[in-house]
Amino acid sequence: MAALLAGAAIASPLPQGLDFAAIDALDPVPTPSIPIVNAAAAQTTITFAATLAASSVSAAIQANPTDTTPKMVKRVDDSSCAVQPAADDTADNFSSNTAFSDAANGAVTPAGWTLAYANQAGSSQSVYGYMGYSVLSSYDTAACTAECDAIEGCSSVNICK
Repeated sequence: MAALLAGAAIASPLPQGLDFAAIDALDPVPTPSIPIVNAAAAQTTITFAATLAASSVSAAIQANPTDTTPKMVKRVDDSSCAVQPAADDTADNFSSNTAFSDAANGAVTPAGWTLAYANQAGSSQSVYGYMGYSVLSSYDTAACTAECDAIEGCSSVNICK
C-alpha cells in the first residue's frame, strides 16, 4: 500500500499540446471605443452671457437709480423648465412600481441575443468593458440591441425604463 501511495505522489507530467500556430494566427482583440450614444438628447445646456446680463442691469439702474420695484417678467417659452418630481418619487416607490417590472418581465429577447437576467436582478454597468449608454424614446429591446450591434466590441445590453 505504501508503494502505491508513493507511486501516486510522483508527478508524471504530460505535454500540454498547445497549438501555438493557431494562437499566433488569432486576430488581436480590438481596443473598444466607449461612446456615449445620443447622450446629447438627454442633456440641456443653457448659455449665459455675463457681459450682456451685467450691461442690461447697469443700464436699468442708470436709467432710474431710485426705482426699487422688482422687475419680474414671465418667460414666453418655459420649455426649458424641468418638471419637479412629486413628493412620492422615492427610491422605494420606483423599485415597487409595477409598470417598470411589467415592462421588464414582458420584454422580448431579440433574435441572436440571450437573456442573462430580467427586471431588478442585475446590472451590467460595473462589468469589464462597459461601453456607454444610449437614450431611447421607448422601452424597445430590439432598438437597444441594434444600438449595440452598431458599436464594434459591444456584446451586451442593459435596458431600463
